[in-house]
Amino acid sequence: MQCTKIGWCSTMSITVRDCLKLPSLRNAEVLAGHAGLDQYVSTVSVLEYAKTFAMANPLFLGNEIILTAFISIKDDVDAQCEAIRRLHAVGEAAIVLYYVDYYMENVDQKLVQVANDLDFPLIVMPRNDYSLRYSDVITEVLMHIFRDQQNETRFATQLLRQISMMREQQRSISGILRLLSDRCQYTFLLVDEDGRDCGFAPWPMSIDEGFRNSVYDHIDESDDFPITFLWKDCSYVICKNSFATKTKSRFTLFSIMAAGTAEDTKILQASEVLQSSYDIWDDDLRKKTQDDLVRMVLVEPTEEVYRFANSMRLDLHPLRIMWVICPSPAEKYTYGSADRATIKYEIKKYLQANRKTGIVDTFDNSVVAFMNDDKYLEFDKDLCESLTKYLQEQYPGMILTWCGALDSITDAKRAYLLLEEYFPTACAIYAHKTVLTQRELSFAGNCHDTLHGATVLPEKYRLILKPLQGRDEKTAIDTLSAYLIDADKNIAAAAKYLHVHESTVKYRLNNIKRKLGYDIAEMPGVYSLYKALALNRLLHTRNNIKY
Repeated sequence: MQCTKIGWCSTMSITVRDCLKLPSLRNAEVLAGHAGLDQYVSTVSVLEYAKTFAMANPLFLGNEIILTAFISIKDDVDAQCEAIRRLHAVGEAAIVLYYVDYYMENVDQKLVQVANDLDFPLIVMPRNDYSLRYSDVITEVLMHIFRDQQNETRFATQLLRQISMMREQQRSISGILRLLSDRCQYTFLLVDEDGRDCGFAPWPMSIDEGFRNSVYDHIDESDDFPITFLWKDCSYVICKNSFATKTKSRFTLFSIMAAGTAEDTKILQASEVLQSSYDIWDDDLRKKTQDDLVRMVLVEPTEEVYRFANSMRLDLHPLRIMWVICPSPAEKYTYGSADRATIKYEIKKYLQANRKTGIVDTFDNSVVAFMNDDKYLEFDKDLCESLTKYLQEQYPGMILTWCGALDSITDAKRAYLLLEEYFPTACAIYAHKTVLTQRELSFAGNCHDTLHGATVLPEKYRLILKPLQGRDEKTAIDTLSAYLIDADKNIAAAAKYLHVHESTVKYRLNNIKRKLGYDIAEMPGVYSLYKALALNRLLHTRNNIKY
């Protein structure tokens, strides 16, 4: 889900209810989530492209009003419901739907029910009105927030209240620094008493790596603060402020801002917020382990990930295998966070017992593990199959997706995006598999693109299966699908899936070869046949697939 952040962050007392009184929202209808109307509002974001993975992006800090028309998922109610769940999970304040009855035919009752269950305000702008502009709401809400900021310069107490309302996974030093940076419009760098980097939040977000390195260089070279430095013909100031927590831990906060904009009250309040946060949530904020790298890799694969890994004395480059364990679409809501935590623990033990270097953590609805690959692929394959057998015994419906040859953290994120996009499609094609590979995800994506929007098998692939038409057509297609897709050309396995004797499968396959006129096990004919069967299977299960 791609989102564009608009404006600055406020930590004052503006609520969704207050925003609904603004002229641009006065005629909007609250369809659901009335109990959440007193949620604080910090800023406004525009949802451009609804894909669930990006909901984990650290740019989602909560307390935002989200404006969207759900254009990319206008016909997919399940995806709309999932978007609402994700927005609620990251602590957003409300969603405002535009162009209902123009792009979206209506607001499905399932969407209303989800919003009500979560107490998440679902607001609909006047229907069938294409003249409505996002900019009207953006301008009015941000001006309302700005005026509130101008009237109240003491923000520490209210910001701490906002932090207390964060969900545990959001309440991190990075998240708190981001809130402070947005509120003060300063760049913040926090280090501990040993000089280790605890968090960095740039302002604006577009500041590049070169600026950050310049800040580090000037801090290392100077003991006398504040200091002034030039970056791309602009003058900046670095201020330094230290504080101690109730556990006697000492931290130093460096505040970086454009020359002439430094305000002592902002800097002191930022330190106060951080000190109080450590005093209140010390255990949460200190839970930095190697496993945190999983989320960092999948959310925002930047040089920061390598820096953190180096500080933990871990080399990420040999970790070229990624396992993603998540439930099949049919079992999506069967297993909860406690199950994922147990699976994480079991996988960590399993990797350690097999002398694998690895990091494991829960992520979204899955458990993700990165590990080094063995010089013999068969060894890693055996490990995977043994683990999958255990998972199927303890957690039926769990699927392990194996992605290998990941030579960078960018490769890892790309592989996870592929999984998120096409996992349901792959599960429909490979209905009997408990281990999926990156190649099968790519093939599922290819099938998805071929079939997208079609209600019948495309002509090219219909002609491939045409020789099988007749009284035994369904039996022939079922047999071929089991043999090629499910059993990987293993007759015994195909017989098991079809609940028939092996000799029956052999007899059917001989008849099929005669009708098709070529050997169904030889390339290139088998590829076109394989894809035609996969597309045919998708057509029969498309009601369960998110297109």
